[in-house]
Amino acid sequence: MKKKTKGFTLVEIMIVVAIIGLLISIALPNFMKARRKSIIRSAQATLRQVEGGYETFLLDGGTSVTTFADVKICVEPDYVKVVPDCPGGGEFTYVYEGGSNVFLATITDINDDLPFSSYDTVAP
Repeated sequence: MKKKTKGFTLVEIMIVVAIIGLLISIALPNFMKARRKSIIRSAQATLRQVEGGYETFLLDGGTSVTTFADVKICVEPDYVKVVPDCPGGGEFTYVYEGGSNVFLATITDINDDLPFSSYDTVAP
């Protein structure tokens, strides 16, 4: 008489591993796209917040500055409590162009490494 053993066969384990690999291969690209999209949206929200704080600073009689570091000094902590760093290891920049203030973000591997503003449509 044969003794029944409990456990999984090698074929069953291989099928489970194959199914898990298939699910990961489907989910990973969607996860990466969602991550890039959240980095873009976070950067744009920060740019809008800093831009609003800087405009308020100017309306209150502040003087115009030339760099983003100077803008950060002007708006913290009176107009914007804390200006966060650019997400994704990118950097924020500020330029005065054509009579208007332009705030830009540049993030590696997003938007072909080109700067974008808070109003641009950026594909993830």
